[in-house]
Amino acid sequence: MSDIVKLTTRNKTALRDRALVAILQGEVIVAAAEHGYLYLCDAFNPTAVSRLHQLRGDAPGTAAQVLIGKVSAVSGLAMDFDSDWQKVVNAFWPGLLTIQLPPQAALNWDLGDGRALPEFAIRVPQRDFLLSVLGRSGPLAVASASLAGQPPIRDISEVSAAPSEVAVQIDEGVLAEGPASTVLRRARTGNGIEASRIGAISLEELQAVVPTISTPKP
Repeated sequence: MSDIVKLTTRNKTALRDRALVAILQGEVIVAAAEHGYLYLCDAFNPTAVSRLHQLRGDAPGTAAQVLIGKVSAVSGLAMDFDSDWQKVVNAFWPGLLTIQLPPQAALNWDLGDGRALPEFAIRVPQRDFLLSVLGRSGPLAVASASLAGQPPIRDISEVSAAPSEVAVQIDEGVLAEGPASTVLRRARTGNGIEASRIGAISLEELQAVVPTISTPKP
């Protein structure tokens, strides 16, 4: 049975440790990102990842996003992480920048797509409690705690998961409404980077770091 526990300065460490234990035991937890509550679990536990997708009602083949706690973790998870990618993430992580990269072939994980998709989405969030968990948990598979196709949930009381379906829910109050992350991927033609979605970070801000970043050609 899960509890909804209000995060305070006094219980932050204890709640972090409780979340870590649940993740290591293959459970799903609920915690806040910048502008919405998320389901989170161990990215390398396929049973937990499957449960995450079941909670959302995701269509078969849907891949979870991956959150990490530091930039240096990317190279162990993804291929094609060159100097341009390094410049971009150094400039905008932690933050609302998602990058899509091909996974390392040796990775023993399934984010929900049966390892069929050529890319996965990864970022470092800008949320203190979540970063404190990620600093000790390793990569986490994540998805919005809303049902598939619904907008982000900013009030944890609106999470529809039953108490028996998640290990703990960490309440950081009603979250501020805000933009989605900007999403970058390798350009389909050439070796450049393109923005497949402009969100919190503008194309101009991106090009100030890597001038060749573009938007897809119609």
